[in-house]
Amino acid sequence: MKVALVTKPDKQMTGLRRYAESLYQGLQAKGVDVALVLPQPPPEWVVRLGQAMGRDAKAFFASYPLAVRLDDASLCHLASQTLATLLLFQPLPRTVVTVLDLIPHLVRDNPALSTYRTPFDRLFDRLALYALRRADRLIAISHYTKRCLVEAVRYPPERIHVVHCAVDREQFKPLAVPKGSRQKYGLDESQRYILYVGSEDPRKNVGTLIQAFHIVQQQVPSARLIKAGAAYFPAQRQKLQKQVAELGLEGKVLFLDHVPDEDLPLLYNAADVFVLPSLYEGFGLPALEALSCGTPVVAANRASLPEVVGEGGVLVEPMDAEAMAQAMVALLSDPQRRAAASQAALRQAERFSLQRQAEETLAVYEHEEMHVFRDRAEFG
Repeated sequence: MKVALVTKPDKQMTGLRRYAESLYQGLQAKGVDVALVLPQPPPEWVVRLGQAMGRDAKAFFASYPLAVRLDDASLCHLASQTLATLLLFQPLPRTVVTVLDLIPHLVRDNPALSTYRTPFDRLFDRLALYALRRADRLIAISHYTKRCLVEAVRYPPERIHVVHCAVDREQFKPLAVPKGSRQKYGLDESQRYILYVGSEDPRKNVGTLIQAFHIVQQQVPSARLIKAGAAYFPAQRQKLQKQVAELGLEGKVLFLDHVPDEDLPLLYNAADVFVLPSLYEGFGLPALEALSCGTPVVAANRASLPEVVGEGGVLVEPMDAEAMAQAMVALLSDPQRRAAASQAALRQAERFSLQRQAEETLAVYEHEEMHVFRDRAEFG
């Protein structure tokens, strides 16, 4: 079996890039003949047409590709559901697709949350979801994502395997934070830090986190909020900065854009509390990274987060700023509670491992070796 693991050419360390690279390394360690493969760029005329329309066609078709070169691979693994457009435009060998989430589809009719910027976004996302029906097997990264596939796409549940994500616990682990690292990011040891890692995507619900932090500030004046992650949603970033100013929190909310990958574990360890208030998550990798560092976690009681956080953190209703604030205050103001929460976080993190992720993915491949499904026509 020779596997082509197809992923996007992401320059930043995105969740997809982390997933693909960690899976690639895990499969290699298992002795699998696997190659990381990037889709082919669109034809030059498509690029020029995109430029004339004010669109970056290369970036768009990196997510929704039209072609890929697989050489002699006997199994194709598409590392994201958007890459499934390949199933519509060229013949592929037996194909497994990892579905990270269906969030754009789920929130498509909500103007406040929709990420479709043009009709092309909506069209190609629908094409990718339709193309999933041509895959031999799907891997869902959470039971929540599997439920979404069954309910929203009506994909047969028996052909969906849940394989949870994992993080490298040699990288994300409890660490002493050097004084130089604190100085680099302007972190004062006398202050208590609340950390959020992610984008300003409206479904991440950062506005409610800032509201909750305003309440925290009144009870724990030494508290500071760190928002780490590039501004992929500039208009939303401006909205959040305006909210910070209106609440009088300037200088108390730190926006850190590009945190190098090697610094991220140190940032988790410098934080007293990590918060992930998302309304929708396919998995919630930052929560697992925080758990692995022993950082107490407060997360939304929504989507996949309860199965990731489990008993390793505190779950709150994401739109209840008061409840979110009090969960943070309880941890910030009680060192013993914080220490107990840290131990609970580490115990929960042990449930997820790169070795297990590779083994369970390999089991899906081997299932396909024994049972080749070609009844795709039944999906229409």
